Amino acid sequence: MYKIFLLVIISLSTPALFAQQPKAVAQVTPAAVKVVPIVPTKELKKQLERNFKRKKFKAVIPIADTLLKRNKKDENAFVKKVVSQVMLKMDKPAIETFKSWYKNKDTAATNISLVPYQFEFVKNKRSADVYYKSAMAMAPKNGIPYIMLGADYADADQNENALKYVEKGYNLLTARYKQTYVSTYAAVLHKAGKKDEAYKLLEDEIASGNNSEGVIREYFRCFLIDKRFEDGIAKATEFINKDPQAIYYRRRGTFYNEIGNNEKACEDAVTLKDTYDTGDFWQKEFNCPDVMAPIKPSMQRTYIYEVLFQGNTYDFRVTNPKVDMDKGVSFKYKMTGDVGINGVVNISKEALDTAHVQMNRFSNGNKDLTQETSVWISNAVFNELKTNGEAFMQASVFSAQVFQVVAEEDPFYSVNVDDQFKYIRCIHLVSKDGDDSQELWINDDPKNPIILKMKLDFSIELKQIL
Repeated sequence: MYKIFLLVIISLSTPALFAQQPKAVAQVTPAAVKVVPIVPTKELKKQLERNFKRKKFKAVIPIADTLLKRNKKDENAFVKKVVSQVMLKMDKPAIETFKSWYKNKDTAATNISLVPYQFEFVKNKRSADVYYKSAMAMAPKNGIPYIMLGADYADADQNENALKYVEKGYNLLTARYKQTYVSTYAAVLHKAGKKDEAYKLLEDEIASGNNSEGVIREYFRCFLIDKRFEDGIAKATEFINKDPQAIYYRRRGTFYNEIGNNEKACEDAVTLKDTYDTGDFWQKEFNCPDVMAPIKPSMQRTYIYEVLFQGNTYDFRVTNPKVDMDKGVSFKYKMTGDVGINGVVNISKEALDTAHVQMNRFSNGNKDLTQETSVWISNAVFNELKTNGEAFMQASVFSAQVFQVVAEEDPFYSVNVDDQFKYIRCIHLVSKDGDDSQELWINDDPKNPIILKMKLDFSIELKQIL
């Protein structure tokens, strides 16, 4: 996205609400009028939260209206009402709700123009014209609606329109707001091919004292997009020497990582951990050996899985792995405890290229696989997961499923290596049909897509590497 994050009152993460109350109807009898008690405000607020949480937006709106009649300053009721209207595509009513809440036209126009960004209209291919037109008509000298519209055009790769609106909006802003939106303006300039202007604008802004994280991030993002890694390293080092900050170490480490200088990238990651209290996040990002597990197959390594099957727990050990995803895979295996079976599995090149079936049931002796894989997934499945975000696979003997990739904030798997816990970057999969009892975790490496964990009609989990 070519927009910056802003503190706005609308937030989809706002906690939730419940179902609409039946409309109270006074009942008339020949003898007397029976008055139905008014629902207490406290109960209405609970209903609001429950309905919102369950995404029953049609029920939210009348409850919010009732609460606003009782207290016109009830901000929570306003937020949930307007979010519900936007989610129901009640665009004109949502705009009117903004207008009635914000008495200042500039403030109303700003918040109206932020709705398409907050609700990802471009991503969802939803028209935002009514929001931008309303905001511009309400406050024609407010530059923010023009900038937000221009940023939408940039996201849609309509660079000519993006430049037209962003330039107009930026020139309408006061000096204070220009500092806030300069990174957005520069991003659009850069994307539209005016790279020299984008660099200079950001450099001048930093030189003038506007070294906000948004400006610095956008400045170094330009270097990253243009693959000017060495120049980015030099600039980050220059800033570090003048005024050391975490963001400069993050950017420099990223550039080192891009050019394959793992040692230097990890030095910056350690500085971030020790000086700026970032934990091991950047060490994981840069695949630093201090924290990452040596998952690469080695004849000297043993991979110990814990298996839980029909109430029994035992180890499944993979030893002497030979892995070449272009030629074939072989490994020895042994199951401990009462199971006590062992053998060798050989996976052919043909199976590695095309198989969508996992062989997960073992018996004594050797097994040559030509249409299945085991412990490792095939090139076909891995490529489909990385390209399409999903792949058809039969991991359980009982059913075949389409598994889809789960987006993870922390896509790392923890394993014990030589009595030390380390990490493996992984791909997490769940069954697309909603059966969350079927899950897989796979090493995120096309040269070694080994399965780390499976939850099927049994479970198996890599616990230790020796």
